[in-house]
Amino acid sequence: MTRETDYAIRTVLCLSKKENYTSKAEEISKEMQIPKEFLMKILKQLEKAALLELKRGVSGGVKLVKKPKDITLYDVIVAMENVIALNRCVINKGICGLSSQCPVHPIWFKVRNKLIEALKEIKFSGLLTQGASS
Repeated sequence: MTRETDYAIRTVLCLSKKENYTSKAEEISKEMQIPKEFLMKILKQLEKAALLELKRGVSGGVKLVKKPKDITLYDVIVAMENVIALNRCVINKGICGLSSQCPVHPIWFKVRNKLIEALKEIKFSGLLTQGASS
């Protein structure tokens, strides 16, 4: 996972805490310790993925489009990285000439599918309650 994706997860987590509130980028940057220039790039990507809404101007800010219970870790990771893969050959067999005879390839494929299943089950609403109890 890239640093950018980690920051995106932090951003959605921050916005999930303030579900019906329009946050300023500066607030998110400070609270989540994300450089503001980097945050703006992340916000644009999350907006493109229809996870949040950006309003520019004096009364502008950032707000989630969906409720935290409807956003998963999978949604955010895919918004930032396009795919989830432990190895490139799992996404495109043509990259490796050994894929068809490689004993590890089916294992990567199974692990990737299990990871995707798990990430789809982790909702931001659950992360909020988990964080509050720890």
